[in-house]
Amino acid sequence: MECSTILLIYNERDNIEPLTKKILKVYQEHGIAGDALLIDDGSEDGSAEICDKMAKKYKNVRVIHHPHNLGRSYAIQTGFKESNSDVLIIMDGDYQYEPEEIPNFLKKIKAGYDVVSGNRINRADDSVRRFISRTYNKWIIQRIFKLTIKDQNSGFKAFKKEAAKNMDFNPDGFLGLHRYILPLASVKGYSVTEIPINHYDRPTGKSYIKFYTVPFITLRDFFTFKDKYMNSHA
Repeated sequence: MECSTILLIYNERDNIEPLTKKILKVYQEHGIAGDALLIDDGSEDGSAEICDKMAKKYKNVRVIHHPHNLGRSYAIQTGFKESNSDVLIIMDGDYQYEPEEIPNFLKKIKAGYDVVSGNRINRADDSVRRFISRTYNKWIIQRIFKLTIKDQNSGFKAFKKEAAKNMDFNPDGFLGLHRYILPLASVKGYSVTEIPINHYDRPTGKSYIKFYTVPFITLRDFFTFKDKYMNSHA
């Protein structure tokens, strides 16, 4: 299998079917041998049933259910473990990203990069979320980790299988290791780059992220990350 698109799903009942169908359509139109892996992270709104429906209808759709909500990082970890395609793409299940851009990620991976992250050039978020993101990217991602990445927290990323399987993405002990997924890849010796992508308003549903807690969570995880990964590579 050339590509797996891992959808990270928590209470996205109305977005799952159109987003999954669009991914499969992109595969077909571009001649990509791919599947969609739906990670239902303990949804409580009927998303699980819709995921099962899609898996029954399409042979290249699979579903993994978490028994309860574990969080985005654990959903990513499950996707990495359960997929064995050459390229693993993670995508938020809120339909704020365009599956038509999947071929652009694959092209960059084929050019030799291990990890490709999307940079939301027209981010459809409020000013507070954009400010927090800019501050994080400037002071932590760029200054501390020396990565020329403008949008680490984009929910649309691609990984070579080797990077996804061997970068030691283990969320245990963290409040949100996904916020350090690109620094982790870099610390582990994998090449990281970025491509521009579009970002849209949610067609339906709501975000469960409490952005007033994010700076504190990020700071706490930074020290955990430093102790676990950076000190051991000093």
